[in-house]
Amino acid sequence: MKHMSKCIALVLAASLTADAHHSFQAEYDQSKPLTQVGRVTKIVVENPHGWLYLETKRADGRAIVWQIEMPAPNALNRIGTGKDNLNELVMTGEQVSVSAYAARDESKHAWGSSLKRQDGQTVIRLGENAQALVPAAPK
Repeated sequence: MKHMSKCIALVLAASLTADAHHSFQAEYDQSKPLTQVGRVTKIVVENPHGWLYLETKRADGRAIVWQIEMPAPNALNRIGTGKDNLNELVMTGEQVSVSAYAARDESKHAWGSSLKRQDGQTVIRLGENAQALVPAAPK
């Protein structure tokens, strides 16, 4: 019985992980690039994808929080974007500009391609070549 419980738990864990992963094409529309300006309020660096939370302002002054999906931590490290420099943005509260691809469902959710800091010179690559950084869907 104990062995059966462990097997069931393992199957459930595997199915949740598989369900959490999605293809770029299914979730995002590469024909709808967007740019949002705001401040980074939270960074989550985890597998299979990380998240950057960007607070922007509407024309009426109300805040909107965008959820910007990022590559996995190892992919971010390969392109020179580490957790420390992302967390620095949360600590400083500086205004940044994020280029991204909009979600197909038109929610405030997007795949981040790059982030430009306030000085205009520093660009943190989040996934400029989105197809190369998003793993292919399992067959």
